[in-house]
Amino acid sequence: MKKLPLISLAILTALSQSIRANTNTDKLANTPLVNLAEEQLKWQQNQHHDELKQLNQRATFLQLENLLKSAVKNNRVFENRAVFLSLLHSLESYPLQTDAWFAYFDSQIKSVTRDTPSSEVMALKKDIEDYISKHPQHFLRSRLEQSILTLLNNNGSERLVDYAKKIKPNSLEMQIATLNMEYQITQKSSELNKNQPTQEADILNRFETFWLNNGELTNDSELWKKWYSKGGRTADKIYQKAQNLFTKKDVKGLVLLAGELENPNNLKDDPTILTKLQLYADLLKNPLNLKALADTLPDDKNGKIQDQFAVIQGFSRYLRMLPENMDNPDFAPYLQWAKNWQLNDTQIRDWKITFISRFFDNETPHFQQWRDTEILALNADNLIERRLRMAIWQKTDLMPWLNALSKEGKEKQEWRYWLAKSDPQKTREILTALSKERGFYPMLAKAMLSPQNRGANYRIELPQSTLNDKTKLALIKHHRAALEEIAELRQLDCLGAAKQRWRFLLENISNESKQAKQIALSEYANRQGWFDLGVDGSIIAKAWNHISLRLPNAYQGYFDITLMPQSVKTDNSISKTFAMAIARQESAWNPMAQSSANARGLMQLLPSTAKATADHNQLPYQTEKDLFKPFNNILLGTAHLNELNMKYPNNRILIAAAYNAGSSRVEKWLARSGGKLTMDEFIASIPFFETRGYVQNVLTYDFYYQLLQHKENPQTFSQEEFDRLY
Repeated sequence: MKKLPLISLAILTALSQSIRANTNTDKLANTPLVNLAEEQLKWQQNQHHDELKQLNQRATFLQLENLLKSAVKNNRVFENRAVFLSLLHSLESYPLQTDAWFAYFDSQIKSVTRDTPSSEVMALKKDIEDYISKHPQHFLRSRLEQSILTLLNNNGSERLVDYAKKIKPNSLEMQIATLNMEYQITQKSSELNKNQPTQEADILNRFETFWLNNGELTNDSELWKKWYSKGGRTADKIYQKAQNLFTKKDVKGLVLLAGELENPNNLKDDPTILTKLQLYADLLKNPLNLKALADTLPDDKNGKIQDQFAVIQGFSRYLRMLPENMDNPDFAPYLQWAKNWQLNDTQIRDWKITFISRFFDNETPHFQQWRDTEILALNADNLIERRLRMAIWQKTDLMPWLNALSKEGKEKQEWRYWLAKSDPQKTREILTALSKERGFYPMLAKAMLSPQNRGANYRIELPQSTLNDKTKLALIKHHRAALEEIAELRQLDCLGAAKQRWRFLLENISNESKQAKQIALSEYANRQGWFDLGVDGSIIAKAWNHISLRLPNAYQGYFDITLMPQSVKTDNSISKTFAMAIARQESAWNPMAQSSANARGLMQLLPSTAKATADHNQLPYQTEKDLFKPFNNILLGTAHLNELNMKYPNNRILIAAAYNAGSSRVEKWLARSGGKLTMDEFIASIPFFETRGYVQNVLTYDFYYQLLQHKENPQTFSQEEFDRLY
């Protein structure tokens, strides 16, 4: 059944109040009777009318966008203003009418040039300012204000400077344009009033700050030429900028900076500077070349100071180019580098941590002995934790490493759990306290305390909403316009834009009961099927204990269909709650999610995996775009999970690890452990940080989903998972 919109709730509430009032026999004669059937029919007719109107307006909105783009391209914006305004006014009450006005203003701004009459520019500026004053709290307010800066800049108006004092430019381009205009005004003023001091020095200093920190700043402006002619670009400042760019790994910026020096007019610059800039750019592209620089100490003190940053910052990139399994990795040569380049104790410590992290698993006995000694001396929790995992995998004593952790490290749930297992006298006390908390290790602690049912009675207290229904309804009504915009953007598949407005809405709620309001709106989002926004809202609200909000029962019907057994004999499907846990971990229910590796959709499938899964299971799959469709993605994702389930029957630990890191890596980890590790030892010793957290989250989410879906006999871990040696 289709959900009734908010307005219907108000109508039905009013009707029910009228009916209740009619039950009062004393007032019956004075109270008009309500024909509920007639009222419902009227409401349905109004709804139908409103839906048709919105469909027509949506089509008009899309047509207007295309017309404006065409007008800008063909320089026909001003000539067609009457048409555009007519279309804009036809969008009255349409949720995205403000977006339409923004597109209209933007098209006019793009058409403005220095030849556009000032009167037209000022009229357009006033139109935009008037619109802003009517919509002072709108998401687009800031962009509209910035558009006025663009308008004034396009026209070359000196008013740009005054307006920029009110509205700080966001982009570097506009900041430089404003500074250029300020400089031009100052120059004119100084010509008219030669005896008055100018602001030239201040302007040049501000320009220098931009130049030092931005690699792609052009050197063809009047302001740059003035700054340069005044001696602004000294050798020291070139090196300062080079260091900033190197820190940002901005190869392009270094190349452009070198290009400045290659200008024939700049022959007076020290030619060694150009060589150094080329060297720094090359180091970012070819980190192994650091050795040549580090081994050759400059003769002069200044050279050492100039190149020191490249040696220090290039070290970690250099190490990443060396094989982890190299013979006998030795820090001694790098310690000599550190002394030659006068690194301080903190910098040497950072180098040691980087070096140990790179070769941590190297099996050379001499290195391992040196590594363990240094780990204890360095007091770096990240290294100690990694050493703890190695001890768990090797089944050696954990206590020396647990004791070496910082106070904060010892408080982590994971290390409290392993302290409980390592200290028999405190085992039950620590596990009992831990089992009352939320998360994977508390769930595991409960399983260890109740091995007979593997902690199936693990529960956490689920907080209730602090707002009553009346307050929630008032909140939704108050933000109705913003919510309708979000709904329409999602209808147009503009999920990214909808998410921006959603975050703006939640982050700008009044401070009074702010978290409670954010939670209530996130609950509303889930009821609308905006599951990704509901999850996002729970994060913004820091509602970590609101499990039903963080783990919405999203797309349940799709999972039911895709996991439907083909036959009783061949049914070996994964559970729905496990599949949903995977999807929640992979995308936080964002159907348009796309990773840097090109994994796509709800269950983050690579196109190659999707095609192979489709071919193997005879499932439909045409293009990569299919993966952004929820049902298609779930169909292929669950099929892939079932393939992994055939490989690792009823073992979600191995299935989840393989889904995240690949079966080949899981096989490698199993071969390494050789069937000697318990379930908790295997999970804790998974080498990949991402996969380790992934498995823990998926198992926890699965259990919570079982509770949320009221499954009989929910299980934390299966017998196969819990009893197996890995």
